[in-house]
Amino acid sequence: MTSIGSLTTSSSNSTSSSNSSSAVTIQQINSLIGYTNSNQVSGLVSGIDTDSIVAKMMESAVAPLIKMQQTQQQMEWQRDDYRSMNTLLQTFQQNVQTMSLQGTYLAKTVSSSNSAVATATAGPTAGNSTYSLVVNNLATSAYINGGKISNASFDPSKSLWSMQSNLANGVAWSPQQVNNEKTTVSATGSTFQLQHAYIDSSQPLSVQVDGTSYSVITDSSTTLDPAQNEVYVNKDSGQLTFSHSISQGSTITANYSYDMANVTIATYDSSGNQNPQSFSFSPSTSLNDMLTTISQSNVGVNAFYDTTKGQISITRTDTGNLVSSSGQAIEAITPSNPASSDISDQSINFFNQTLGLDTNSSDSKYLGGTLGVGKDASFTINGLNTTRSSNSFTIGGTTFSLQGTGSASLNVTNNTDSVTTAINNFISTYNSTISQINSKIDEQPNPDYKPLSSIQQSQMSDTDISNWNAKAQQGMLANDSILSNALSQMRQDLYAPVSSTGDSTISQLAQIGITVSTDYTQHGQLIVTDPTKLQNALNTNAQAVMELFTNNGTVTNPDGTTSTDSSKQGIMDRLSATITSTMNQIEQKAGNTTMADQQYYLGQNINNLNTQISQEKTKLNGVETNYYSQFNAMEIAIEQANQQSSYLQSFLSNNS
Repeated sequence: MTSIGSLTTSSSNSTSSSNSSSAVTIQQINSLIGYTNSNQVSGLVSGIDTDSIVAKMMESAVAPLIKMQQTQQQMEWQRDDYRSMNTLLQTFQQNVQTMSLQGTYLAKTVSSSNSAVATATAGPTAGNSTYSLVVNNLATSAYINGGKISNASFDPSKSLWSMQSNLANGVAWSPQQVNNEKTTVSATGSTFQLQHAYIDSSQPLSVQVDGTSYSVITDSSTTLDPAQNEVYVNKDSGQLTFSHSISQGSTITANYSYDMANVTIATYDSSGNQNPQSFSFSPSTSLNDMLTTISQSNVGVNAFYDTTKGQISITRTDTGNLVSSSGQAIEAITPSNPASSDISDQSINFFNQTLGLDTNSSDSKYLGGTLGVGKDASFTINGLNTTRSSNSFTIGGTTFSLQGTGSASLNVTNNTDSVTTAINNFISTYNSTISQINSKIDEQPNPDYKPLSSIQQSQMSDTDISNWNAKAQQGMLANDSILSNALSQMRQDLYAPVSSTGDSTISQLAQIGITVSTDYTQHGQLIVTDPTKLQNALNTNAQAVMELFTNNGTVTNPDGTTSTDSSKQGIMDRLSATITSTMNQIEQKAGNTTMADQQYYLGQNINNLNTQISQEKTKLNGVETNYYSQFNAMEIAIEQANQQSSYLQSFLSNNS
């Protein structure tokens, strides 16, 4: 154990050390043990520097506490180093999991002789093949371009209610009936509010107060007669203004209808199945906002209003001849559950009349929209005449994208460059991982650099503390058995033959040009020593290369159960199991950020030390208190002696 004197000054061996030492103060001691002595007396009578003497006496007493704190700090550093290793292994595990996917090794590439006609991408299940393609026509989308619906004063960004007079056919509103809406008058007055605005005056409208009917007026220019029971209804706001005051406690009962713009739009899939979507818009909504809502819905259309032409255009987002049995691609339909039979046709009227999207141009009632029918793509592939509703489709694991009419030849081959890149990335990640683990295992602790006590830190600069701690934290995982065993097992995982590849010439990494570095300082890092051999293996038997890395080694036992045969297990499954086991062992010892201290070994030891440190501080508080008590008693005794001496001198002087 280093003495307390050396703990309060810096080591002469450290470049971060201080060149001079200073005495330990009682304040530094008290900061260390968490103690405050409010009764201490520092030589008021004797002139003795009590604080310095007590501090010197406490130096050896706090040595066990400092040792416990150093041990605790080392445990915390070790815990943090373990967790950093788990973070490193977790990153490596993610790469291993990617390398466990068959698609990583069966990547395909597709070349096109004429990308203006067609391009393609191939999935891992696609076979190497050549496709001869002749595109007769591309798939197109159905559309409706409506007739002119508005005059020059129409503003699509303003509410439909305020703009309805500027629409050629007005607005086919859907009245929503409200029966016996009651309002209790909380304060005497003449102005009250209905629950809804945008009142439809063409529908029945009645207002009563405590059973007495009032004449309803909707013309704002009419002057109410105070002598009559009259009420003005503001159609825009739903406000009620009575001809005289209505007393507190009265009940206002209203029957009315308010307007909404309701429409149900239907589109169809390739089988003619209907996809209806219902929309309900407040009159305060603008036409632009309505069309945006429709476009962002699941009905599958894109709608916009052209201000120059004064027309609305709706286009199917999907291509192809997607129509109903009657041949409609986009249409308004009657809601499945209309509020009443009287308004069941309002959905169609809003679509056909207000928006001008009816395609029956021979009927002068409507504005005559034009319908563009969607077409399926028509093409010949390897001599087979066929169609698709979309310009993108998949055949045999290859996804084609038609770009234009004409001829093209598409060739599907193995993408060896992609696989080579993935393997090289894995090797790089593996080498980096074992290099960092080995650096921690090989890093030896420096016994000359113990964790700093609070006393030492108070005597050092921040830079010196940082430099000291960098040396003190070295070697926390020196020769660690968990990490050493993990490295050993990973080497075995990589080098052991895989017997299930179906090709005895591709059962080990060395057979595809990947070997171990002969430089012993690299601790078994992997190197692609023969890139040509790797490329040949990928070109001639990509399946066997994939199996070398990805086979799970599952075998069926005679009793029907399954188990894992490590000799048949691919490299990545082996590595994954080793990494998982190692991370679990590290968590058992060092935990993770979500675990409580009592859930892992180092945390339990840290907690135990916390208890011991707390007990030791309590003990040291008592020791210091006892020291000061003795000095206080001495001060009192000296004071009493001085008083007696003064008395005797005075007595002798008076009797001489």
